[in-house]
Amino acid sequence: MGIGSLNLVTQAALSTEPIFEGFVAEGFGDFQGINFPNNTVITVEYSVDRLVDISGVVIVGSGSNLTLTPATSISLNFSNSQVDRSYYTGSFNLTSLTSFKGYAWIGEINNGTYEVLENFNHLGPWHYLYVTEEGTPPEFQSITNATSVGFDYVFYSPSNQTNNTITIRYVAYGANENDTVTLALSTYRDTITDASLGVFTEDVTFIEMDYEEGNETYGQVIYNASFEFTERTIFFSANNSYGWDMWGGINEVRTQLVVYMITNGFYFESKPLQDDKITDLDNIEFNITTYNSTDIEEFGISYYVTESIENDTEIVPLTTVSATLDQNYTLENIHGNNDTIREYLVSIGSLSSGNLLYYEGFNLYYDSYYNETGGSMKLIYIYDSTPELKLYPVNNTYTNDVNVTFYYEIDTARGVLYSAEMDYDDGTPITDVYDPGTNTSIHIFPELTGDYNATLFISVNMTRVNDVPILVNNSISTMIYLDFEEPILDIIDFTSNDSEITDGYVEIYFDYNDVYAGIGRVWIFWDDGIVQNVTDESFAFHNYVEDGTYNITIMVEDKAGNQFNSTITYIVELVIETPTTTTPYATLGVILSLFVTGYVLNKRKNRK
Repeated sequence: MGIGSLNLVTQAALSTEPIFEGFVAEGFGDFQGINFPNNTVITVEYSVDRLVDISGVVIVGSGSNLTLTPATSISLNFSNSQVDRSYYTGSFNLTSLTSFKGYAWIGEINNGTYEVLENFNHLGPWHYLYVTEEGTPPEFQSITNATSVGFDYVFYSPSNQTNNTITIRYVAYGANENDTVTLALSTYRDTITDASLGVFTEDVTFIEMDYEEGNETYGQVIYNASFEFTERTIFFSANNSYGWDMWGGINEVRTQLVVYMITNGFYFESKPLQDDKITDLDNIEFNITTYNSTDIEEFGISYYVTESIENDTEIVPLTTVSATLDQNYTLENIHGNNDTIREYLVSIGSLSSGNLLYYEGFNLYYDSYYNETGGSMKLIYIYDSTPELKLYPVNNTYTNDVNVTFYYEIDTARGVLYSAEMDYDDGTPITDVYDPGTNTSIHIFPELTGDYNATLFISVNMTRVNDVPILVNNSISTMIYLDFEEPILDIIDFTSNDSEITDGYVEIYFDYNDVYAGIGRVWIFWDDGIVQNVTDESFAFHNYVEDGTYNITIMVEDKAGNQFNSTITYIVELVIETPTTTTPYATLGVILSLFVTGYVLNKRKNRK
């Protein structure tokens, strides 16, 4: 049905139990409250199991001419059936505070079942409707010395400071100065909720609010109560004889308890003392910074450790370590008030490289445990304290240049580079190459063919959190091969120049070697614009298509860049035979000639 439908979540109904579907207040459109002017017509709707032969449905209760006796209360009329439910409706005039529930029966009226309700509205297992002029639960009106923080029902006020007396005001409708409104205060939200359900604990303080002023025209009375705000958080609500504060919209009493919170801006966070990477050498320490905590609270770190990224075996189970107060001071916040800052320190020792440390700060407040991250812990990876190094010659591992530039990288998890030295393995003294502005080192080697094992030695000052300095050393080597000798080239066989080269085909057999560095590349320049890469080959052939004298050069280069070449000269005079008579036999002769020439060329190409 229309407005006001509570959409209750119910347990599986008995076969005859009526289910509340909702109500409509005549003339109130989409109004969502449960408070209406006197004489508002209320139409309720219930449904029952269609397959059960229900004899009748009534609503029982108190107020607005309802009674607790089914036979004398308000009967509902059959409306319609849909699928497996049958619907019944009935109306009454709301004339006073009214509570009601449904009742259905089969046969005799005494053989029935009451609607089962949860204790959802803090007064008992009934549906409640209020007459606004007669009286309603108290509604929060204002608060003094506390500022809204932009969230519903939350206010900020500095505690433990001067002028922190909080005054809270509630308005009661249809009340007078002799009525009682009670303010409930607690450091826990749940205890306020429990009290509204009739479960009381010593954690709740009740204050009878004072009459402040009334407006007889509108039937409104304002009540107030004051108290000193000394905690970091206070929760509050209020009640009167009509129930607890359940105001949820403009002029709307609803079915949910309203609990407000006053906070002093309490907040805390934890982080490692180290600003950079944490290594296996570090004693892991945390700073916990708290805003506006109280003297009675305790802080610390909860953590556990797993083996590595690849292995999630838990090597340290969940552990808690209490922190020690290090210092406290004040800072002005955005509200212009001074926040009390307390900083705590906690140490958990060192871990092995590759371990994963999961942690969060915790807080104990009035024996209740609060964690910093809501259960999603922060993560620290434990790095290897040994620096990672790279070293290599910039240009080439093999070279014929005595001037060699080395490039190096030093990746430290943390700490400061203390020294960097190079041993070039050529008999020269070890050289200091430490230069914060560069990652290269240039050295002049002697002009002697040979291999040199250049080594970089570094030391890193790993000043630990407790200011105990420690030097971590590492080294890395790289080979540099210096070669100043030319490679060897031998031409073993080639097409002879003793007879004329009339078909343009030439071939060359050759061998090459380099004693030290090894061969890098081999080319043949055929002197007709074609250059052929014959690296790893010992035979090459070529076909010239024009007459001429050709200087063929073979060039060999070793890995260090040394070159050697050898040249052969060929004279090519091409001869082309043309048939003199065009006859079938002449044509056949040309075809045979081409075949033989192709065979010879193919045969020559396959020679080794």
